[in-house]
Amino acid sequence: MKHVPSNPCRTLAAALLIMLAMAAPCAARGTGGFLRDWAVCGPLEGTKLAVPALAPDAVGYPGLYSLGRVWLRASAQEDGRVDLRRLFPDPPTGTALAHTFFHVPADGTYVLRLGSDDAVRAEIDGWVLLEHDVKRSWRADAEEIVVELKSGWHRLLVRVVDYGAQWAFSVRVADDKNRPIEVQHQADVPAALAEEYRLDDPVTLERRAEATLYLAAWAEQTLTDLQMRRARLEALPEGYATFGEYSGARSLGLEFFKSLAAEWGYRLGGDGAGESPEAASAAVDAATGLSESLGAETRNLLAAMADAAAAWETLGGARVSERDAASAALRLADVLQDTRRLADQVEKEHVLMARLESDIRNWRQRDLTVRVLDAEGGRVEGAEVEIVQTQHEFLFGCNAFALGQWGNERKNRLYEDALTHLFNLVTVPLYWSAIEPRQGRREFDTIDRMLRWAEKKNLSVKGDPVLLEETVPRWAAEMAPGGAREAAESHVCGLVARYAGRIDWWDIFTPVQGEIKVGPADVSADEVVRWAASAGPKGGLILHDPDARRLAQRAAALQAAGLPVAGVGVLAHQHAGAWPVDLVRRTLDEAAAARTPRGDAGLPVHVSAITILGGPDQETEQAEAVRRFYTEAFARPEVASISWWDLSDAFAWQNAPGGLLRADLSPKPAYEALDRLIQHLWRTDAAGRTDEEGRIAVRAFFGSYRITARADRRSRTVEVRLGRDG
Repeated sequence: MKHVPSNPCRTLAAALLIMLAMAAPCAARGTGGFLRDWAVCGPLEGTKLAVPALAPDAVGYPGLYSLGRVWLRASAQEDGRVDLRRLFPDPPTGTALAHTFFHVPADGTYVLRLGSDDAVRAEIDGWVLLEHDVKRSWRADAEEIVVELKSGWHRLLVRVVDYGAQWAFSVRVADDKNRPIEVQHQADVPAALAEEYRLDDPVTLERRAEATLYLAAWAEQTLTDLQMRRARLEALPEGYATFGEYSGARSLGLEFFKSLAAEWGYRLGGDGAGESPEAASAAVDAATGLSESLGAETRNLLAAMADAAAAWETLGGARVSERDAASAALRLADVLQDTRRLADQVEKEHVLMARLESDIRNWRQRDLTVRVLDAEGGRVEGAEVEIVQTQHEFLFGCNAFALGQWGNERKNRLYEDALTHLFNLVTVPLYWSAIEPRQGRREFDTIDRMLRWAEKKNLSVKGDPVLLEETVPRWAAEMAPGGAREAAESHVCGLVARYAGRIDWWDIFTPVQGEIKVGPADVSADEVVRWAASAGPKGGLILHDPDARRLAQRAAALQAAGLPVAGVGVLAHQHAGAWPVDLVRRTLDEAAAARTPRGDAGLPVHVSAITILGGPDQETEQAEAVRRFYTEAFARPEVASISWWDLSDAFAWQNAPGGLLRADLSPKPAYEALDRLIQHLWRTDAAGRTDEEGRIAVRAFFGSYRITARADRRSRTVEVRLGRDG
């Protein structure tokens, strides 16, 4: 962080005191005072807070073209947060600049409270007040800047670097007692400063040409984007069946993208676009078919597109001021932004969700037909049949590290009940440092107790990790390299041999650097696989590697060597904020691409750990993110399991509120959302009567079933399994 002295020529007074307030401020301080109106420029390449360099008098306002971008208008949400990811959804990293003007009523001491995801730098009137390179999730008031200001207008520039996932910031103003105050502010240059920034001077021909070329390229890109969305929607895998809801949404989506692309082609002067009124009407009809509000938004967009022609004329005029050029550029940029936003809404919120439900029916269900016959083999018409799913084939999991750790029997039972109600897979800890805290003295009581409980509850079990650098005992550091390697091999072989018939899957991790440090020795993950395989595990080994390409190569080589590779693993800890749908899809796509062909299928993908935070103010958002992630993963045939990490906030990893239960074991909305998915929407329970052929058929999820038939006061119950093979 930098402390920069004030400039006597500017409005900053005597000195600037910068202090970090990493703890959340008291709730009594209120929630007002946020600066809500901003001009934003981005996404800019690079993650350095001082880049790009700007002159001290540089100013950004809506529509201004600079740094190769048009500044866009952005508004803060109710909680004060400006969501940059909504404006710039594509790049995984980058920098954004946010600019506004605010007015303080009197000379005095003020406090600026900032929150950011991730790194942030703040400047007032061209002078740096704060520079903090940090990776974190957004939280209001994470930092405070105390500053002496003269009465009047001040120019605030905020730089926010994104290191992935969410991307946001907030700023609010407080008085000298740190009480939030409402201050006049605006993204536009105030009238009092218009002369200083020469807004009414003619814009140069060069700047006009750059802005026009940039907007024209953006418009062409928008047309291409609409055509690509339509192509994605047209593509279906071989053997794919479209069910009712998706079939209708898909048809409307195809018409929407086709018609909107035709309208943009007409506006850009392309041939073959057809009559604009016909395309516009078809786009509105298709959008209205998806939702009434979407139809209204499409109508407004088309009207704005027609009005955008005047903006092109303004930019091409003989004498245009900076202010008028910026206004025209902003009108065009707004139309392009709204087109992208509406296209995203159609594809991701309407068509995609219907597609996922159709994917689930295609990849997670088969037709289950029950026939009832009498003792002589005759068909029994009208028999009552009850079909009850008793177990999922898909593995919905959670780590069970807090089992028996609650201090009293009532809480232990509440934890167990919540765990077994949702999940059919548990992960048990295999931490070497806990198993062998002193060399040669191994302790297995905790693992044995967990396994006995899991077997009693008929749960599948995964062991995690077989060997992990962070869990290597301290005593290994005192050994020679050869001795450390032998100790690691002894631990892996002994562990797998002891539980070979009781643990179904084993997690094996590769660090970023590719080698596992065991004291002075370097051990490769491939060696761990070979050691584990030599102990004859009942289950298979799940490989994890942050490098998807390296993971694919390793999986292929190990499988070719005949080793029991059961799948590839994904870690989805989202402590920096819930992943947007694009990042969820990209992560699962990379894992699927890393699979190794095995006959006609690939290795299964296991989401070995997922965490999405849900603190007191985030529970609703956590529930929605959980629903979205699980639906996306369950809809993919290559995904075999998802394991939550951890069940309750009380024992959550990194002490973050990542549980599905609160610390008092009460369920959060996220737990209830999963319950609705796993135990209701994705479970088959059916009843009915047989037809004249003695049959009853249902579309059923893969898993185990108890089927009971009743006729003539007699009944029979059978247990069956429905799998992918039918």
